[in-house]
Amino acid sequence: LHELLPPEVLKDAAALARALKALPITLRAPRPVHEAISSTGGVRLEALTPDLELLGAPGLFCAGEMLDWEAPTGGYLLTACLASGVRAGQGVLRFLAGQGAPAAGVETR
Repeated sequence: LHELLPPEVLKDAAALARALKALPITLRAPRPVHEAISSTGGVRLEALTPDLELLGAPGLFCAGEMLDWEAPTGGYLLTACLASGVRAGQGVLRFLAGQGAPAAGVETR
């Protein structure tokens, strides 16, 4: 952005938002898979409850590629993202129900 926009636009949130929305993106070719696919990084599992709630931020849940895990790309990662979303969603229901017993209709195992 520093190469494309004048400094005054970078300092003005509204102007920056307008510039970003109007920014043309030209796809010339896809990047090599080792550059295009994220396969590591994210929120460490030690920072989460079993319901995938952040220990330091009650009510904030993480799932999918927000999690720090090493995983191959493809169907396995998609399945893990969906499964962790279900787990976090069940945690949200428990949180909203008062952080006590599981919310109605939520199956725990």
